[in-house]
Amino acid sequence: MTTNTTRRDLLKSLTLGSGSLVLSPLIRQLSAQAAGKNEFPQRFVFVVKSSGLTPGAIVPDNFVQDYVVRKKSYIAGEGYTSGIQMKDCNQLVQRPLKDAVLNYSLKSLEPFKDRLTILQGLSGNMVTGGHMSGYGAMSCMKDMMAETIDHKLSKIYPSVFSHLGLSTVTATMGARFADSVCYPGISAASNTKTLPFHGSPSQAYQSLFGSVATGKDRKQFESQGNLFDYLGEDVEALRKVLSGTEKEKLDHHLEAIEALQKQREGILAMSDQIKVGKPQFSEKYTNMTIEDRMEAHCEIAAGALISGLTNVVTIRTDGLGSQYNKLGFVGGQVHGIGHGKVPEGADSVDHARGLIRGFQLENMAKIAASLAKIPEGNGTMLDNTTLIYFSDVGDKHHASNREWPYVILGDMGGKLKSAGQYIQYPHKGHEGHHTIASWWLTLLHASGKPQDGFGMKDSKVDPQVQRGPLKEMLA
Repeated sequence: MTTNTTRRDLLKSLTLGSGSLVLSPLIRQLSAQAAGKNEFPQRFVFVVKSSGLTPGAIVPDNFVQDYVVRKKSYIAGEGYTSGIQMKDCNQLVQRPLKDAVLNYSLKSLEPFKDRLTILQGLSGNMVTGGHMSGYGAMSCMKDMMAETIDHKLSKIYPSVFSHLGLSTVTATMGARFADSVCYPGISAASNTKTLPFHGSPSQAYQSLFGSVATGKDRKQFESQGNLFDYLGEDVEALRKVLSGTEKEKLDHHLEAIEALQKQREGILAMSDQIKVGKPQFSEKYTNMTIEDRMEAHCEIAAGALISGLTNVVTIRTDGLGSQYNKLGFVGGQVHGIGHGKVPEGADSVDHARGLIRGFQLENMAKIAASLAKIPEGNGTMLDNTTLIYFSDVGDKHHASNREWPYVILGDMGGKLKSAGQYIQYPHKGHEGHHTIASWWLTLLHASGKPQDGFGMKDSKVDPQVQRGPLKEMLA
C-alpha cells in the first residue's frame, strides 16, 4: 500500500470523527492533495464603500478620451454627480491593461495589474438607488433582506468562521461603539437573518487570534469558553419548560451559542497556523479614526485568511456619516462631499473622492501583498483569492444604478479570465447589456454552483440575459 493511499484512508476516517465539523475544510483539502489533485479553497474579500463608485474615475488615464466625457457636476436636489461621466457605450469593449496608465487612485494596484479587471457597464436598476441599496448590492433584491453573494460563497467554501464581517462604522453610534458587534445591513444569510460584523478591530483581533495570545488576553479567550458552556446549559434547561414562539427564540440563542463554541474549538485546533497569520497588534486597533480602523480591519482580514480561519471576508469601508481627516484634507464627511462640499485641503470634490478611493484600494492592495507572500501549491495564496471593490450603491452619491462598476483583483485560481483587462459591457438600452446579477452568477458558475438567475430581474433588460454568467469573464 502506497503512502498516499494510507494517507487518503486516514483522512477519510477523520471525516467520521468528533472533529469533522471543525476540521472538514482542511481535511477535504489534504485529501485532494493526497489524491494528486492540486486543489485549494477559493477565498473572497468584498470591499464595500459608500456613496457610489464613479465609473469614469476608474478608467485608465490613456483610455479616458475613448470612454469619458465631462458634464455638469452638480444637479440641484440630486447632490454631486461628478464631472467625470461615461460616454454612451453600445458595444462590448475588452482591452488589456498591460500598457494602461492607471488612474492615480488605483496606483497601489500597479504591482497586480496582470491580475486586475476593471469591470464597467453593468446596471442594477432592480434594486433601490439613492444613498444606498442595502442588501440589494449583493442580493439583487429590492427593499428586503435576502441571502447575499458573500454568504452563498461562504457555504461553498466553508471554514471555522464561515463569513467574517468587518466594519469601520456601526448602525448605532454611541458610547459603546468601540466594542460593538454591528449589522451594517449589506450582508445576509436569508430573508430573516442579517450577518453580524465586528465594529471594533480590537474585539475582532481577540475573537480571531486570542487563542495564541498570552497573559491577560489568553485568559480572557479561555474564560469565554466556560461562559459559553454555562449559557448552553441554561438555555437547554429553559427549553424543557417553554413552548411555541418562546421556545423558538431560545432555539435561536442556543444555535448562536453552539456556533460560537464550534468556532472556539476550531480556533484552538489551529493555533500553530494562526500564529503564522496573526498580525501585530498596535494602537491603530484601539483608535477611533476611520483611517486607523480601516487599516486595522484589513490587517485582520489578511491574518484571518492566512490562518485559515475564514475564506470569505466582507469589509464595510465607510458610511455616509464617516469623516476623513488624515488623507491630506480635513472635514471630509462622506455625505457632505457627496453634496458638493470640498473639504479643506482638497482641490475639488473629485479630488477628495479620489483620495478616499485611493486609500481604500491601497489597503485592499496590502491584503493582496500579504497573501502573495504565503506559499500555496506551486504559487501563493493570492492565486486562489479574489478581491472585489465596489459600492453599496451604483455610480454616484445619489445613484441612478444605471452603472455599477467593480475593481477586481484575482481570477479564482484561473477559473475567471484576468490577465489584466478593462472590460465594459454595452450600456443599458443596447444589445448585450448585463446587470450586476450576471456578475454574481459568474462567481457561482466558476465555483461549480451555477444557478438560473440571481435575485430580482430588471423588467427593461432581456430576461434571458439575466439568467446566466458573464461569459467573457469565464476562463
